[in-house]
Amino acid sequence: MCVGEDGKPTIQGLKFAEKWGVDFSAVRFEQPAGKKEPCAVVTITRKGRPTVDLLAEALPGLIAGLHVPKAMRWGKSDFEFVRPIRNILCLFGEQVVPITVDGVTATNTTWGHRLYHRQHPEPVRISTPEAYEAALEAAGVVVSVDVRRARIAAQLEDLAAAVKGRVVADAELLDTLAEIVEFPKIVRGEFPASFLELPKEVLVTSLREHQKSFCIEDAEGALLPFFLTAANRTDDPSGFVKAGNEWVLKARLYDARFFFAEDRKHPLSDRLEKLQALTFQRDLGSYHAKTGRVVALVKALATRLSNDDEHIDRALEAARMAKCDLRTLMVGEFPELQGIMGGEYLKHEGAHEDVWMAVKEHYRPVGADDAIPSTPMGGLLSLCDKLDTVVGCFAVGLIPSGSKDPLALRRAGQGIVRILWERGWALTPTDLIAAALRAVGDKATKPASETTEALLAFFKDRVAYQLELAGYAGSVRRSSLATGWEDLADLKARCEALSAFADDARFASLAQSAKRIGNILKDETPVEAFDAAILQDASEKDLAARLQKLEAQKDQASLLQALADLAQPLEAFFTSVMVKCDDPALRAARLSLLHRLRQAFLRVADFSLWQ
Repeated sequence: MCVGEDGKPTIQGLKFAEKWGVDFSAVRFEQPAGKKEPCAVVTITRKGRPTVDLLAEALPGLIAGLHVPKAMRWGKSDFEFVRPIRNILCLFGEQVVPITVDGVTATNTTWGHRLYHRQHPEPVRISTPEAYEAALEAAGVVVSVDVRRARIAAQLEDLAAAVKGRVVADAELLDTLAEIVEFPKIVRGEFPASFLELPKEVLVTSLREHQKSFCIEDAEGALLPFFLTAANRTDDPSGFVKAGNEWVLKARLYDARFFFAEDRKHPLSDRLEKLQALTFQRDLGSYHAKTGRVVALVKALATRLSNDDEHIDRALEAARMAKCDLRTLMVGEFPELQGIMGGEYLKHEGAHEDVWMAVKEHYRPVGADDAIPSTPMGGLLSLCDKLDTVVGCFAVGLIPSGSKDPLALRRAGQGIVRILWERGWALTPTDLIAAALRAVGDKATKPASETTEALLAFFKDRVAYQLELAGYAGSVRRSSLATGWEDLADLKARCEALSAFADDARFASLAQSAKRIGNILKDETPVEAFDAAILQDASEKDLAARLQKLEAQKDQASLLQALADLAQPLEAFFTSVMVKCDDPALRAARLSLLHRLRQAFLRVADFSLWQ
């Protein structure tokens, strides 16, 4: 198209050359691989520009485009940023990159810790990028957040060991301190031992939330009257940081002691009716209504898991008390203690251990790394509470979509699956959904069939993720899920058995045979029964004999061993036998044989997905 029959450039050819700013004589033609026609090509050579110039053009836009959660305008400026910009250090080698952002021009200087500049009023001059971190540390600022985190962790352990204790681990708090301090200096303070009468969770939460401080515990897990906090300076020579934190912390602990004492003046059960004034969700009603649904669910499921009437009565009591601590002063101050404080108050009231432990742990697991409740009753209460939340929200149209899940329904659903997975209870998602929908009753605004379909897809995704969390290989997950996922105890047994055989070379051959059997049986309707005497070839007679042994296997491991032993016989069968032969009786027998073999395969996995 670029050159006409007369050998002269066409309009298209001239436009092509014009587009790239060259004369048509500079255009050449090359034959790319896989193309039928040659393509027009030009070579453009452009003189390079200094890196500093390129950086000067790019950096202001990159800085302005940085994402910050709460960008604001400062003073009279229209520039939005997380903080007012006071100084810009921008170097390429020894050269300053000449950029200006929000009226501030870059230099080769910066500023260190505020205390450092009391003695050194001049800015810190940086000669090269390589000198940056050392120069800042000399000025009281550790630049790397990873270095700050590591130093903080080491100091925490050393200071705790000095009082014969260990740090109460809190990875999130460690990350927070590493982010907010410039210099990682930890100090150890003390608080009156009388505060140790408060529940451990109250002390840990109060110190973390109010003072960003770590607690110290002994080898048995009992708290010691010490705390660890960040000073954000190189030293604390007069002990002012330590004394100030102790003073503030003591006041906070007095508040916690007051809340604890006031809450215990009345039985936890007195707050049950007060839950009517606390909304759970607009369409689903109050926490009092939610409690009623959870009680109904616990009753329905507890009778399936236990024949002990006293145990069931205690489970119902735990369900009634589970949300009562939402109306306590302590949970009002520390919402993250909900459930925990209910359990503590019931414990002090002399409730049965099964009851207060179940209430205390019924929010668990709160994340992928958190353990499920340690008692069966706690697991049941947690499952029912989460089930009511998930099914209730789906029933009124509140369904997670994409990355949006404001009610954390996926996390709740994963908690349900984990409890079933780890407890091994014979409760299927279909049964659970039906029971929860009965409890929701007329509060539902969506048809039950539509809600059930959406929930089954939701739980199937959660089960698939559980298999991934458990570390099973992709081939194990795909093939096992395809043959049934609702019976989690059975699914777990199949995955374990498959994983044990995953490296067996015979499974690759078995997978190919399974695919071939599936293709042969497509559009066929073989019967279960067949007369083995009709079979003719030795290889198919051998398969028929093995089939009886295969179908008699009860446990997954034995079944898999028998299936693996079929790899070579199946290869011999497909080499020697034409399944869809002209003899109708022989054809039917062979199809039935393959059908029965496929049914045996599907007891464990769909091997056609094994790849």
